[in-house]
Amino acid sequence: MKIMSAPFSRFHRIVALTFCLVLVQTLVATAGQLALNNVARVSVGARVDDKIAEAALISGQPGVGYALVDGQTELVLSLSKIENIDSVSFLNNGTKGTVTVATSNSKLATGSLQWHQIAKQDLTANVTKIKLGPTEAKYVKFTFNVAKSGRIAELAVYSTAKLTIANTALVDGKDAKDFGEGKEAKEVAEGPPEEGPPPNLPDPPPFVFVPIVSP
Repeated sequence: MKIMSAPFSRFHRIVALTFCLVLVQTLVATAGQLALNNVARVSVGARVDDKIAEAALISGQPGVGYALVDGQTELVLSLSKIENIDSVSFLNNGTKGTVTVATSNSKLATGSLQWHQIAKQDLTANVTKIKLGPTEAKYVKFTFNVAKSGRIAELAVYSTAKLTIANTALVDGKDAKDFGEGKEAKEVAEGPPEEGPPPNLPDPPPFVFVPIVSP
């Protein structure tokens, strides 16, 4: 029995090691696919005309948060082109309240009644994920009604693909704690823009609100 147990044990170790390697490769591929499907990035032509919001949410700056104060805040994200989007996610550090998401294929005033409301839900701790579609949009409006101030970061809008991200626990491998003690957006907003391909459409419309950033 002792003679046979050694090869048997070695076989189990080899199987376990092979499984671990396959799992790691799968996780790496999944993370890479998530990044590729995120169309709310400066590097692929997305814009928020307010540089503070842009630096905090879509420029890929690590450890940067955008402050949401009590009351209502509206953000309008302009994608580089009309996309078939599936879901939205962002990190949330301490903010309590609700978020409403509306979409449009054309430029609209923030208060226009022509925005198509897609979803409304409570802000969840650490990561807020919102299922939208699939639905077409070039402009995505976020309306935050905040009962307790906090910060958000790492805004992501995912285009429709075979990959399902509804159960993804993190946003690009990060959690809310990764920016809890990080920089405010105003500290990096004046830096040079991230390089990337120019958008295929004309420049997006101007931002229509002035965000308030906590000191």
